[in-house]
Amino acid sequence: MSLSLRESNRRPRRHGVVLEPADRRVLERAGWRTTLDYRENHVRGRDGKLLEAVPVWTAEAERFDGTLIIASASGPTAEDAFDALRTEIEEHRTRTTGRIRLVSS
Repeated sequence: MSLSLRESNRRPRRHGVVLEPADRRVLERAGWRTTLDYRENHVRGRDGKLLEAVPVWTAEAERFDGTLIIASASGPTAEDAFDALRTEIEEHRTRTTGRIRLVSS
């Protein structure tokens, strides 16, 4: 018996391991558009030799509710960055932009 594309095989749906931070999912479900950026700060000795590479993750979020609201936070891991970002937003430490003009086609 073959199944058509529209028919289910009646097996329960299983989800894999969630890779993104939980705070990111909470923000996106609340209507925020999020981004994540990575960079390394290089610590060098006087002779120029690389001593350490310090990871820095920067999480940003934006939402448009008549005005554009922006928030940003950094941390040593992606999870820490999104935790700090969620705190920034919950404590209303956000920025708004000036005038935004929407152009219709």
